[in-house]
Amino acid sequence: MTSADDAPAQRSEPGGIRAVSRALDVLDCFENEGQSLAVADIVRRCELPRTTVLRLVDTLVGERMLQLLPDGRVSVGPRMIRWGAFAKAAWSAPAATLERLRELAEQTGETVSLYVRRDLKRVAIAQAPGRHTIRHVVQVGDELPIWLGAASTTLLSGERPDALDAVLAQLRADEGIDIDTAALRRRVDKIREQGWGLSHGERESGNSGLAMLVPENPDRPHLQPVVVVLGGPTARFVDARIPEFVDALRACVRDVPRTGLPPALE
Repeated sequence: MTSADDAPAQRSEPGGIRAVSRALDVLDCFENEGQSLAVADIVRRCELPRTTVLRLVDTLVGERMLQLLPDGRVSVGPRMIRWGAFAKAAWSAPAATLERLRELAEQTGETVSLYVRRDLKRVAIAQAPGRHTIRHVVQVGDELPIWLGAASTTLLSGERPDALDAVLAQLRADEGIDIDTAALRRRVDKIREQGWGLSHGERESGNSGLAMLVPENPDRPHLQPVVVVLGGPTARFVDARIPEFVDALRACVRDVPRTGLPPALE
């Protein structure tokens, strides 16, 4: 008989170590808001047995990645300070690029985000909020599905055909999502042809996105596709404004290779 602790990991990589993946899942439970968690919160978010979570927390506390608070809650430990500083140095966009994103946000009024793909997610690595009270809200570090939204399909348009095949296969195997492959390929081909992607309400009802790939700097080719995205309420992404948005976005992505990307991408 198999115990709950011996149940297969929810996520595992071929040839990987399940305990490491589970420990990272525990760390992923912590967010900027509400920086301490009860063990029960971690159990619920990780969907792991309580005994497994207790062992993982105990190990992470011993390694100073987590710490126990007097009230029994768990928070991030001091060892994460060094890791956080290293990650910030590697993934922070240059000041000139952040300023260029802010200029685009001011020009269009919409939130501007910079995304890269990580497996089946797209990760926000920089952002400039729009100037409207009602706006698209994204935080740096947010992970969103790679199969939904203009940012995702535009990122996929920058991948090699075999990489796109691998993503589709992984979606079916890991997420149980059966994508309409032919329809997705048509969308990707259209983005490659016209140079930008547009979506309305794919990831969130009432929200739209317009995305464009950042071209490579021949002197500093980036390691993977990167997109700049305008996001905001669908009511403001009307047909009459799309050409204006496209022109503004195109001017921005042409500047980014000069202003630079985070060191981790170059």
